[in-house]
Amino acid sequence: MYNSQEKNVDLVREYFPSYNTARFQDQAEPNLAVQDNFLRLTAKHTADLASKPGVKVENLRYGGSDDRQLVDVYSKDEASSGPSPLMVYVHGGYWQMLDKDHSGSLVGPLVDRGYRVAVMDYNNCPQVTLPKLLEEFTSFLLWIFDYAESTKTSVISFAGHSAGAHLLAQLLNMPSLITEERRRKVRVVFFLCGVYDLRELWQLDAVNPSNIFGLDAESAVEVSPMLWSWPAASSSWQDVRSYVIAAGYESVTFIEQSRVFGNNLKSAGFSVTFKIFDKYDHFDIIEETAVDNSPITKYLLE
Repeated sequence: MYNSQEKNVDLVREYFPSYNTARFQDQAEPNLAVQDNFLRLTAKHTADLASKPGVKVENLRYGGSDDRQLVDVYSKDEASSGPSPLMVYVHGGYWQMLDKDHSGSLVGPLVDRGYRVAVMDYNNCPQVTLPKLLEEFTSFLLWIFDYAESTKTSVISFAGHSAGAHLLAQLLNMPSLITEERRRKVRVVFFLCGVYDLRELWQLDAVNPSNIFGLDAESAVEVSPMLWSWPAASSSWQDVRSYVIAAGYESVTFIEQSRVFGNNLKSAGFSVTFKIFDKYDHFDIIEETAVDNSPITKYLLE
């Protein structure tokens, strides 16, 4: 569907980013090595923040009472009476793995510059279906705007990676639920290495084992941001800049989904920039957000 240049495309490889890395080629299974490295590094980055001098972590809940509707908010330890910017990060993991304990890589450089950083967690499939998860994500968005008001947030930025970028598209598709005053606080939205059309992947048992997403052909269309009708939404976000980012070492399908998604948003009237980071893969584009002067960190901070 998005890789029309080749016949007999291996869709599993197209939809598993770990197969497209150029790293760990000296390992017997580079696809597993790159995933293991990502888990190790992101967990370390997150754990290191807990012991970093001058960093405060608030453990908050945006919904439910005994599930994963949780948010960790990082900020400088010293109290500040003035408004501060807020960055909201939504992790990936194909809606079925990872959590906030693997989501702290980008926090350090932002906190050092005076940001609050809200790292969102959410219920994974099959605990919820994907349509239900989108409903919960809508509730989170309403909660984060409440939080921003209570903490005198000056501006809000959002970033989502992979499946998190898919969820984040919901932000731009709910103007009736977010007031104009709240929309004016949003400065920028980063969509990092996302997947936006689920019509192929939901049918792949390797990606969606035993249909843990709870989808069928009709609902797969409904939860695909690529296929949403945007014109009614775009006029309410005219001052927001969106960046749709792909990694160079991705499958053709992942890169083209990002390209087409960006074009769709632009055609609908959004302010959108599409960019490919040539030297990154799906994983180190997040790992290197922990490095203050890395290309991806500099881009996010600009």
